[in-house]
Amino acid sequence: MANVSFDRVEKVYPGNIKAVANFNLDVRDGEFVVLVGPSGCGKTTTLRMVAGLEEISSGEIRIGDRVVNNVPPKDRNIAMVFQNYALYPHMTVWENMAFGLKLRKVPKKEIEARVKDAAAILGIGELLDRRPKALSGGQRQRVAVGRAIVRKPAVFLFDEPLSNLHAKMRVQMRVEISRLHQQLGTTMIYVTHDQIEAMTMGERIVVMKDGRIQQVDDPISLYDRPANRFVAGFIGMPPMNFFAGHVRMSQGGLLFDGVGGMRLPIPEQDMAALAAFRDRPVILGLRPEDIGSAAAEQLPDAPRIRAAVEVVEPMGSESYIYFRLADTTFISRVDAHRKFKVGHTAAPAVFVEKAHFFDPATETRIGSP
Repeated sequence: MANVSFDRVEKVYPGNIKAVANFNLDVRDGEFVVLVGPSGCGKTTTLRMVAGLEEISSGEIRIGDRVVNNVPPKDRNIAMVFQNYALYPHMTVWENMAFGLKLRKVPKKEIEARVKDAAAILGIGELLDRRPKALSGGQRQRVAVGRAIVRKPAVFLFDEPLSNLHAKMRVQMRVEISRLHQQLGTTMIYVTHDQIEAMTMGERIVVMKDGRIQQVDDPISLYDRPANRFVAGFIGMPPMNFFAGHVRMSQGGLLFDGVGGMRLPIPEQDMAALAAFRDRPVILGLRPEDIGSAAAEQLPDAPRIRAAVEVVEPMGSESYIYFRLADTTFISRVDAHRKFKVGHTAAPAVFVEKAHFFDPATETRIGSP
């Protein structure tokens, strides 16, 4: 096992296209870190630089105590699991898992023991004589993971390994990879564009945009205290609602004066920070579960947003309600037993203590830490 550190790492392609810029991160020994962000944000490029599949334009990457900038991929003691599995179609599962060890001239008995152990961990012992074409997508992914396990690397690298699986299998494989990390205790760096994968799997999450780190934090802190509007909107499903408005004085306090006659008191914990924005524009962010939730409706003095119901999406135990207020659409996540009628007007309560505020100019979060 080993820690992985990035010190001012950059990747610039011809034409001065900066794929990764000033990337600084310390992945602790045995930690599970997820890089997440939209397509083209630089997360896979970052992973490939760790693997040695992309050259570093500047900066330094260390695996353990060794700088690996110029170390060939085969000598970095890492194992990478790819999105497309990258299995040899003419080889059996056993042969696929053993192939890398044979190249390294590992003794035959040790190869047999490692393949057997990895197969047992992943529950693929009965598949060892099959070829990849006879396997399902989930089984192929297990084989790809098993091929990485037998190498006993210092670091596992995962490049969107679940993106080709159907929804139910993705959930199952998420659990299996998390369980695998608990069993092995090996450092893992996992790349995905799916924020649900990131939130459910990562001990820490690195949110990226345009080649730059936006925030690094544990899942709950990331969700509760996003550093900026991008992180707030990217993390969470359904995404956070945003409303444009101004900070106004009202009876000795402050309120948010927004679109369509929206008036919400500013929570006491945010008063000091937002006093500097008096009569200035701000962006209000509200998560769907903080609009119309049971907790909000039970507050006797909870403020409300009066808006038209456009769409109702039953999701089983809960429903997503789409509202329109002037030219703004927002989403509420409520208990499925609450009834809203399309075309009618409703006034869901707002849990303002959970509100987030952002500076429109910088998009950074303002208010309570």
